[in-house]
Amino acid sequence: MSATPHPSIFEIPELVGLVAQYLSSQDIVHCTTTSKSWAHQFEPFLWRDIVLKESHPAPQALALNRHRIRSLRISINDSTNLHTLAADLPYTPCSEPSQQLRDSTSSSTATGNNVFFNLRIIRIDYGSLNYVSDWRSLCLDYVLRILNQSPGLLRLSPPYDILGDKVTSSQTESFLYAVAHKLPCIKELNIRGEGALPKVGLEFLRVCLYHPQLANLRCDFEIEELDDHLSEDFHQFNAFLSSMEDDKKAKEATGKSALGSPIKSLRLPGTIYGYPPNFVCTLLRSYLPNLELLHIPGVYVDDAEAPFPVESLRDAVAQGCPKLQHLRCSWRDEHDVDYEDAVKSIVEGCKEWGLKSFHCENLKEDWGDGESPCILETLLENHCETLEEVELVNCQEADSKNLGELFLCRNLKRVKIQQSTSDGAVIEFQHVKFGCRDLKDLQLTMAQPDMNPGTDYFGEEDEEEENEDPLPGGHLERFGRWVRRKAEEAYSEIGSLSKLESLSVGCQETDSQDPVFDHRYDLTLEHGWLRQLAGLKELKRLQMSSDFWSEMGQAEVEFMDAEWPKLEKIEFSKNTKSQVKEHHWKWLQARRPGLVYELGV
Repeated sequence: MSATPHPSIFEIPELVGLVAQYLSSQDIVHCTTTSKSWAHQFEPFLWRDIVLKESHPAPQALALNRHRIRSLRISINDSTNLHTLAADLPYTPCSEPSQQLRDSTSSSTATGNNVFFNLRIIRIDYGSLNYVSDWRSLCLDYVLRILNQSPGLLRLSPPYDILGDKVTSSQTESFLYAVAHKLPCIKELNIRGEGALPKVGLEFLRVCLYHPQLANLRCDFEIEELDDHLSEDFHQFNAFLSSMEDDKKAKEATGKSALGSPIKSLRLPGTIYGYPPNFVCTLLRSYLPNLELLHIPGVYVDDAEAPFPVESLRDAVAQGCPKLQHLRCSWRDEHDVDYEDAVKSIVEGCKEWGLKSFHCENLKEDWGDGESPCILETLLENHCETLEEVELVNCQEADSKNLGELFLCRNLKRVKIQQSTSDGAVIEFQHVKFGCRDLKDLQLTMAQPDMNPGTDYFGEEDEEEENEDPLPGGHLERFGRWVRRKAEEAYSEIGSLSKLESLSVGCQETDSQDPVFDHRYDLTLEHGWLRQLAGLKELKRLQMSSDFWSEMGQAEVEFMDAEWPKLEKIEFSKNTKSQVKEHHWKWLQARRPGLVYELGV
């Protein structure tokens, strides 16, 4: 009696799918050429992730396999491929000059509903809809047809300026209708553009707040014509938010649960001056109980005599957003004084449970009144025990002591303090002390303090050492000795971070050519403190944002090879091709074949 042959594991569709998700497109091509059986099993996965940058070589196959596409990336200008994908799909006519074009491409042989039932991600690249043309309007119609046939879509980045005033009103309405009714599973929506009229922008927000699944909403556009916040549309939206609050209270009174919007991550559209405080307070208090990440919107008090409603905004966060743990904020200009109050109010509102991350762009601490605590002081006072990540991008002005105190937050895993310019925020050597021993990612720019002729740089604890080793020449030499001691301590502190995997370090430039003050010597063995970094055994990435490399030689790269066994990448802040061609850098790359040099970072 012959044994029954065992089936191949690749005859089980579920196992094929599990294997295919770990294979690249090229790997799947190889699988299809192995045998007829494998070709049959793996061919559907060739259409899993489609990136269209030019006319598809097999348009008929593209049309036949569109139901297999899970991820689609295409340009709004790509009329050929969009026509292939969507020309035969149902379309709701629009009264526009391009109507004749549309009618000529709409076919009576349109397929059934939900053609793109496997589609999960759409990104529309390139181009803008900020000028009108028949062919571009037709391309947008094709995109709308695809959206109407994609019920399983999870992530969407629609065409740039899709809410702009150059898009026809019927197309805008079709897009809003698709989000509200045709995309029931959508979880992430990223809207990019230059501007939207109030009626359109606020209606879009209304649709998103009512959506039952939307979790991440990012609005990279500005609502126009909201000067003085007297727009009728804006008042209507305030009334809408108030009605939601009333509805919430009514449900609670009858014992029904009022869970609110599922949105977890929110960036509101920008406005010319900012949102009125009552709008922000109502929104946060009433309808965002699941919010975890908030990009703080601009807030503007219209009455110059009225104080900023700090308590109202703080209480709105405390009562309405109990899950909020990640804040993002950014300044646009030096007149955003109310914005600083808004940021501090929201930071204080989260103090009961604690923030985990704080990201800020263009921080300039002196924009406040100079009397109340600044943002960093407020952050440290309320969240020192819970912060895990702090990122200050293009940091313009901040007190060195406050920046240094960030490092005392013991649970920090990632700190990024990026200068806006060479004159941006820096941390002076004496303030570099770490309480966060689990730090994995660190970016900072250090500096020596300005010399103060009236300061004795050696306290009583140094008196005995100073008497044993007197320095000639007076105050400058004493200051130089003190600077070197503090610099050595700072680099020793960095070197004590045994779990650090990524280090981006720089030092403020000086005019001095003396190795005592010239930052270029900092990462050398003879004149600097490279040896203090020997403890970074987990280091994988080193970025030198200052010109440390010009004074490095064979001894320094041998140190890196010996002390940093996991180093994978070295980034140089300038295009230094001539430098990395020098013998010692070539030697290091020969010792570490996988080591990557990245220039001009």
